[in-house]
Amino acid sequence: MTSQDAGKEKEKSATLPEIKVTTGRVRPGTIEDVARTGSKTDTPLRDIPATVNVVPASVLKEQGVIEMNDAMRNVSSVQPLMGGGYGFANSFTSRGLALSFFRDYIPDGNLQNNYFRTMYDIERIEVLKGPGSALFGVAGPGGSLNLVTKQPRYNFGLSAGTMLGSFGTRNGYVDVTGAIPYLPNVAGRLIADMEHTDGFRGLERNIVEASPSFTWRLADDKTLHVDYDHRELKIKPDNYGILFDANSNIANVSRDTRYYSGFNKTDHTINRLGLTHHWAISDTLSMRTAFVYDARTLGLLRNAGGNQGNASGISTGRTAYQQFDNAGYTTLQNEFVWKTSTGPVKHTFLGGFEYKNVDINAARSTYTLPSINIFNPIVETSLTGPGINGSLTFDRRISSDQVSFYAQDQIDLTEQFKLRLGIRNDLVHYSDKGLQRATPTNPGSPIRYREIVQTKSMTTYSTGGVYQPTQNLAFYAGYSTGAFINLSTEPQALSTAPETSDQVEVGAKMMLFDGKADLNVALFQSSRNNYFVTLPGSGNIPTPDGKDQTRGVEVSLGVRPLAGLSIIGNGVVMDPETKARVLASNEVVLGRDPITNALITRSIYGNRPVGVATTMGNLWATYEIQSGLARGLTFGFGVTYKGDSYADSLNFLKVPSYVVFDAAASYRIKRVDLAVNIKNLTDKTYYTNPTFAGALPGNPLSAFGSIRFNFN
Repeated sequence: MTSQDAGKEKEKSATLPEIKVTTGRVRPGTIEDVARTGSKTDTPLRDIPATVNVVPASVLKEQGVIEMNDAMRNVSSVQPLMGGGYGFANSFTSRGLALSFFRDYIPDGNLQNNYFRTMYDIERIEVLKGPGSALFGVAGPGGSLNLVTKQPRYNFGLSAGTMLGSFGTRNGYVDVTGAIPYLPNVAGRLIADMEHTDGFRGLERNIVEASPSFTWRLADDKTLHVDYDHRELKIKPDNYGILFDANSNIANVSRDTRYYSGFNKTDHTINRLGLTHHWAISDTLSMRTAFVYDARTLGLLRNAGGNQGNASGISTGRTAYQQFDNAGYTTLQNEFVWKTSTGPVKHTFLGGFEYKNVDINAARSTYTLPSINIFNPIVETSLTGPGINGSLTFDRRISSDQVSFYAQDQIDLTEQFKLRLGIRNDLVHYSDKGLQRATPTNPGSPIRYREIVQTKSMTTYSTGGVYQPTQNLAFYAGYSTGAFINLSTEPQALSTAPETSDQVEVGAKMMLFDGKADLNVALFQSSRNNYFVTLPGSGNIPTPDGKDQTRGVEVSLGVRPLAGLSIIGNGVVMDPETKARVLASNEVVLGRDPITNALITRSIYGNRPVGVATTMGNLWATYEIQSGLARGLTFGFGVTYKGDSYADSLNFLKVPSYVVFDAAASYRIKRVDLAVNIKNLTDKTYYTNPTFAGALPGNPLSAFGSIRFNFN
């Protein structure tokens, strides 16, 4: 072999230093796996004193997952939340508290008015449970959901496919990677997809995405990764679902019934540029520098307020928002990992600096809409109809500059005892300046210029310990805190206090039966403070008076009893409680004071938070035939259970529990994969999550067929 051939072979075999490649018996999510979301280092999950769940691309493929809501069934305690997503974007709670989004370890938008994520470019999903502020800064109290994307490879690969299915669903994608001709040491990847669905109940979705990326090996110890994402998402949102009646039951109407306005629409465009430089300075010291600029425009027209049906079957208080956001997010990170020893004690030290700038221009108008009969709804199709009045709610600019320093030391005291100590300080200067109307639904109320300018210093911690009596068993305990400023355009004004959280967790991670089974169990207590809620007499203006606490136990497992058979599952039992000593009203149920005509209020303290079920579980099993003519034929079967939840803070409007069954079959013929996925096998009428005054129906019996071509 010539030196030139050897050089080419070296390029082909090179792997990206940012990603830990798992092969052999190291399966995603097991105690041997490395999920960097848990520590930002290459520490295996057995050494992390916290729960980190992993959903690999292989599971997403088996289940025919094309959207985040279905993917999250594979993560214990995670459930969709209408508030924050508003029918057009992903929003979830974990352990009853809000989750934050990351993309390749960089923040990916706010908790509210985010975007709808597809799975075409996703290698795996990692979820760190509990506050992650000590690592990531702006991290939700429920956890940090990180999408790890597919990276360029030096060996050629091409995959292309399409899916057709119920509700007029059709999509197509292409994924090509390999060394770039005439550019030594450069690998590239292009993933592009288009998706259309008419949607159940007319909830149409049109998506176009393109994600080119390049990796340039500058030297044996240095790489530069460049990635760009362009996304165009047009989605019709539904904030009502099926409304509740005067008896606080879901109205006895067809699940096809539509209460949302015909004019509802969202138009989201995202352009994201990222550059990451990795330098392996030595065998024990490495440095990572990342820069991301994320530009987003969001135009939306959607329903907002509305009440359950009254004694006459009429839903009153209906409103709509027309809003336009133009946002830019700039993030610069520089961090190093140093592995060293002090005598017999080993250290993995992480130190980092982060600068983040946020600049958002937002304008909203609020419209009052006519009341409708919930048993025979006739909804408006434009904003020019009778009984519709609108006025400017706000026109404002939100800006923020954040400077952060963080450090973490993972200490191996012995082979059995390990500690983690983490600390971070975020210094945030932020402002919210512009016009704001006193009462959004009253065009006659004054609109005034106001300014909110604040500087906050927030210090967060993460600490814990692990005891490993054997390599296949780890007991752990951990404590973490969170704090961040919620820079969202959903409330009328930014909070002058940070949202805070904390969590105590103890658990066990184990590998059983010679690697044929994995089991993780965690007991936790998590809390969230100072988040936005809407109180009576506030003029429909959210204020940071929310406070919740959740205690519970969750479990995840994987079993591989024989060749070709795989079973994964998860479940949670928890007791979420509202700890805010505030009042709420419901005119239909509680009425008004006969003397003052004021709304009667009641405390929500001790109630269950909106949209949170206390019990959930999911099980998915696949079997692939190992020999004979049917070799490569795979069957899958899944069951999902979710307990009841409430659509209101007073816990009058209960959404019932459900059990849904899914199935799949696939066959691999050389370079071709054929698959059929069937959802809701029994055609059950069920409701995935509460809305503001109703519940969102899940899809009926539906089927999707796909074909995929692979050339490697």
